[in-house]
Amino acid sequence: MTIRFIAASRLPTPWATFTMHGFEDEATGKDHIALTLGDVADGEPVLGRVHSECLTGDALFSMRCDCGYQLQEALKRIADEGRGVLLYLRQEGRGIGLLNKIRAYHLQDQGADTVEANEQLGFGADLRRYDLCVPMLEHLGITSLRLMTNNPRKVDALTQAGVTIAERVPLTTGLNPHNEQYLSTKAGKLGHMMALGDFTQAGDVDIERKP
Repeated sequence: MTIRFIAASRLPTPWATFTMHGFEDEATGKDHIALTLGDVADGEPVLGRVHSECLTGDALFSMRCDCGYQLQEALKRIADEGRGVLLYLRQEGRGIGLLNKIRAYHLQDQGADTVEANEQLGFGADLRRYDLCVPMLEHLGITSLRLMTNNPRKVDALTQAGVTIAERVPLTTGLNPHNEQYLSTKAGKLGHMMALGDFTQAGDVDIERKP
C-alpha cells in the first residue's frame, strides 16, 4: 500500500479555516483528504475524527444516518479547541460503494436493517480499512489521537494498524425519526458504544459562523 501526498491548501469553513491535505492511494486510485487546524505535530494527543465518505449524509443532508451530523459536530469541536485533525476517507457505504449503498437503502425500505441489507447483497457489515490512516498521520506528524467515535471496532482497527489512541471521545448527535432504527442497529449489532438517550436531536445541531 502506497499513500502519496499530493498537495495542501487553505479551506475556509463556517467553523474555522482548516488546512486541507490531499493524498492518493496508488493501489486503488482513490483520493483521501485530511483537514488540520493548529499545531498537530507537537507530540501531544490530537483531537481527531476518522470519517468515511457518506455522500448522502455529508453532501445531500440525508437523515437516514448520523454521518453528516457527526462530520459537522467533529469540525465544530476541532474549531472550538483550536487544534485537531479530520481524516476523510473515500469508503462510501461502509466500503460497498455508492450504488450498492442505494441498493442497500432499497432493501432497508422493505424492512431490512443496515446490517441485514449488506448481507443480503453479499457484503460484510463493514468493509472499511483503516491502515491507510497510518501514512497520512505520519505525514502530518501526528503520533496520538483523542478519537471522536462511538465505534470500538474502529478503535481496535486503528490500534492494530499502529495508531496510538490516547482517548475515545463519544460523538452522539443527529438523532431523528428517520435514523432511530439505524442507530439502534449500530449499537445492537455493530457494538457501537452509545444509547439513544445520549444523542442530541438533529434540530439541536447549529452551524456557528466564526469571523
